[in-house]
Amino acid sequence: MAEELIISISGMRGVVGESLTPGIATDYGCAFGIFLKSKGEAKKKSSVCIGRDSRPSGSSLRTAVTAGLNSVGIDVVDLGIVTTPGVGIMVRYLQLDGGVVITASHNPVQYNGIKLLLDNGMAPPAEKTEKIKDCFNAKNFAFMDSFHCGNATSNEQTDTQHIDKVLAIVDKETIKAGSFKVVLDSVNGAGGRVTKKLLSEFGCNVCAINDEPTGLFAHTPEPIAENLTELCGVVKKEKADVGFAQDPDADRLAIVDQAGNFIGEEYTLVLATKYLLGKKKGNVATNLSTSRMIDDIAQKAGAKVIRTAVGEANVANAMLEHECIIGGKETGE
Repeated sequence: MAEELIISISGMRGVVGESLTPGIATDYGCAFGIFLKSKGEAKKKSSVCIGRDSRPSGSSLRTAVTAGLNSVGIDVVDLGIVTTPGVGIMVRYLQLDGGVVITASHNPVQYNGIKLLLDNGMAPPAEKTEKIKDCFNAKNFAFMDSFHCGNATSNEQTDTQHIDKVLAIVDKETIKAGSFKVVLDSVNGAGGRVTKKLLSEFGCNVCAINDEPTGLFAHTPEPIAENLTELCGVVKKEKADVGFAQDPDADRLAIVDQAGNFIGEEYTLVLATKYLLGKKKGNVATNLSTSRMIDDIAQKAGAKVIRTAVGEANVANAMLEHECIIGGKETGE
């Protein structure tokens, strides 16, 4: 039995050619465009950027979503194969009305999806997601004539902007002094190119595996222990200081220690939170499925943990509402 198309606070996901087709992707692009126009200035033409992970199906779905957006009068900036965080950065850098990511995150290659971002670079909260879903289901689209349909352009600045953002908040010289040897497993997804550039900025000696953005995943793409035996082995063989594993759209990170032991995504957030709370005071946001390790770290620092429902949009909106200095969830995001 074919799997159903899923539309949630995390966007749309389905099996390509079955529950997710180019026609469905075009309609979803139309729905997002109509939503953006309904909340924008009457005389202002809206623009969004669109990026994708490396899945072979990504190109056709990007074309379909772009067609839907253009048909209702939305301009589109194509970013190419980039990370999901990179798309969020470019939404704000280019001062656009929204963004689209063609990705199915850690799911196998037969899946793909369409993730939507608002002008703040974040996924829409639940009530706005429902409005977009209602528009998609109703399919009452107002198509533009040839003079008022949207245009499509391209931009290749995502890697540079992403790296600049990281370098602005990280002590580059201290990391350089460590002369770290790093093994990076990007599962042939979108993260290899930009992450190698970033690690090079830090003076790291990088041993990259599965770093070609072919979308032909070298192993099951979810970065959990059972799927990262190759990475663990290479870390030990190369006598590296650390191993990093990404999922196809590089919004998840798992760590392998210098002995080749899988630390796990749960610790990614905990380690980052411990470091940051040692530098400054503030609250922490995470979802209900994250372990109590984060609470223990926060308690020692005198910080409060804000718990939300599952879904990164819920965590991100809690960060804004409660002025948190860091947020994330148990999957290493």
